[in-house]
Amino acid sequence: MRRASYVDTNIDYEPNEELKNTGRIALKQWEKQWKSGWFENLTKEKQKEYKLLSNKLALEKKKAEFTKLRNEWKRNWFVNLDKEKQREYKKRVEEIKKAHNLLK
Repeated sequence: MRRASYVDTNIDYEPNEELKNTGRIALKQWEKQWKSGWFENLTKEKQKEYKLLSNKLALEKKKAEFTKLRNEWKRNWFVNLDKEKQREYKKRVEEIKKAHNLLK
């Protein structure tokens, strides 16, 4: 984590700023943790679809296409979640935002 090398005394820092920065870090950590398990959080049908596509590319030895497929699926991970997992993710994000005063 980067830190400022000095604190400008001419700026009136908001007392909640430290709490907000901590909240932003907590939110980013939660999102990173959730996204690291992107495959496990997919619906069973989406897991099967991904496995079929990726196995086909692996058998054809198309590494570039496989990497492209994987990156695309990782980017679109939220869309492929079932509704319950989407609600769980959104609920936790809102809890973190409320706890750290990040709501606007």
